[in-house]
Amino acid sequence: MAIGDPLTSRNQLYGRDSVDLLARTLYGETENDSESRVGVAWVVINRKNDTTYEFKNLNTVEEVVLYPSAFSCFNETDPNLAKCLKPDTSSQVWKNCVSVAQNVGTLANPIGDKLFYTQVDLFNANSKTENGKLLYKMSGTWVVVTSKILKGEHMFFNYQH
Repeated sequence: MAIGDPLTSRNQLYGRDSVDLLARTLYGETENDSESRVGVAWVVINRKNDTTYEFKNLNTVEEVVLYPSAFSCFNETDPNLAKCLKPDTSSQVWKNCVSVAQNVGTLANPIGDKLFYTQVDLFNANSKTENGKLLYKMSGTWVVVTSKILKGEHMFFNYQH
């Protein structure tokens, strides 16, 4: 199983090498936003190491990235799924995603302890300030954002739980 081998279904992602899975995640989530790529990789690492949010029992890259609805690029209805299953392994974007996936542990963490992110346009469209608190509508529920940082086209954040 080489990194980036073409796959025909989402189920074939299970059992893949963690570098392969992380590279596919970065490819699907940040193809046109290299500025946020390392941040997304660190979200995966942060979730893998988290002990408080819903990720507390996810201990591998596979468990984190394939957790239901955790990364939209792996949702059956997402147009990026086909791209993640068959990445253009000759492209510079793919090569950079693989490099980030292989080296994330040595790359400076630009997002700190952030566990969540979304495109900045979506964050802004689904945010409001109420009683001095920043609220973000996440999966139909308003959550209180406790910290945030913008990197590239993505807003990375944590919320009160």
